[in-house]
Amino acid sequence: MRILFNPDEGSTGGGGSSPHEENVTLTKAEHEKLVKNSNEFFKLKNANVKTENRIKELEGSLKSLTDEKENITQKFTALEQGIKQQYYEQLSDEHKKIAELIPTIEGLRDYVTLNAAKPPAGSDSARPGSGGAELTAKWDELSYNEKEDLRKKRPELWKKLYREKFGFNN
Repeated sequence: MRILFNPDEGSTGGGGSSPHEENVTLTKAEHEKLVKNSNEFFKLKNANVKTENRIKELEGSLKSLTDEKENITQKFTALEQGIKQQYYEQLSDEHKKIAELIPTIEGLRDYVTLNAAKPPAGSDSARPGSGGAELTAKWDELSYNEKEDLRKKRPELWKKLYREKFGFNN
């Protein structure tokens, strides 16, 4: 196909110079409209390619962020389970069953603080007031009152624990 430009405003189709060739004559306005449409088409096509590339980039970012979120979620869950397990270990079996019903770590922490496993009343707990039993606790494991009680009732043991902790005698 061959397109001829006719500067006159009339548009006429001419005969072909060969049997397989056809001549089309366009007016100047038609020609300008085709050129304008062609330029717009290429601009839109270029914008479409840029948009598709941006979409692919964002899809990659989304996948990366989704994977990162999943990884962080797994780490958080493992950490949360570890913390809960540490709290459960501080409780008696009876209290563990109740504590497992508490949904938040904060609630579990408060429950453990209130109900930490304590030896039954009357048992030998190897604490300062327990007669002649050997103390197995370390300095940091004793409360202030227990340390004071130990200092008054068993001064040699108090001195031993004090030396272990601070490296010198009072």
